[in-house]
Amino acid sequence: MTTAVFKRLATLAGVGLLATTIAASAQPTKKPVASDLPPVLAKAVKNGSIEVTRQFKTDVPGVTGYVLQKGGQHQIVYGEKGYLFMGQLVSPSGENLSAQYTDKYVPKPDVAKVVAELKKTGHLVQQGPSDAPVIYVFADPNCIYCHRFYQQAEPLVKAGKLQLQWAMVGFLKESSMGRAAAILSAKDPGKALVENENGFDEDTEDGGIKPVDSPSDKLKDIINVHYKQMSAAGGTGTPTLLYKHDGHWAAKIGAPGKAWLKQYIDNQGS
Repeated sequence: MTTAVFKRLATLAGVGLLATTIAASAQPTKKPVASDLPPVLAKAVKNGSIEVTRQFKTDVPGVTGYVLQKGGQHQIVYGEKGYLFMGQLVSPSGENLSAQYTDKYVPKPDVAKVVAELKKTGHLVQQGPSDAPVIYVFADPNCIYCHRFYQQAEPLVKAGKLQLQWAMVGFLKESSMGRAAAILSAKDPGKALVENENGFDEDTEDGGIKPVDSPSDKLKDIINVHYKQMSAAGGTGTPTLLYKHDGHWAAKIGAPGKAWLKQYIDNQGS
């Protein structure tokens, strides 16, 4: 789930731009001043709700790319003659140019640093044995995709083949913060997490645990720090998974499926 600012920009901009011509290669320029930006972006920059960290020429004549930053998250949008476009920029041959620009211009998250912070600060909910391959999971208690990931991973956790370290966040619904607080403040957070998932209502997309009415400031701070850490790892929604890939920490958004989990475990054992 992207930030509210990105959502508002998406509403204003509408659908993405489909490229019809390929021309000059993309070249970065200096950080733009607000007066050179499309009106919507200029207004957002002036009121401090968003930062434009870079602009660049795209492969489409006259179309400029902009890298936006808010709360540790980045997104690329496009402008032409004052208009703003969002979405994938695709070439006539089917190339996803937006993916290329993201790889080239968007800062890479330091996932290993986030993992180190999670280990240091604690407040995680562990499932599975400590010597099993581990995945750190940023999850909202009202997130149906987190619930599906829980269901996919549950047999492997029970078999002792997978360790999960859950970092609870709370932003999807009004009850999310209260449910996350209920899990973290429980006498046994692991059992509280199971209660939330076993009672999950897929129709309404609500977790099964009763929310805490007034979470303490300490609990809210912990949950909000988890959200910032998720963003720092490149997570734009839940679940965001942090896992080892070829000896390095990487991030994946969404429920990857049972086959991916099995392959991950097999790779860690090789």
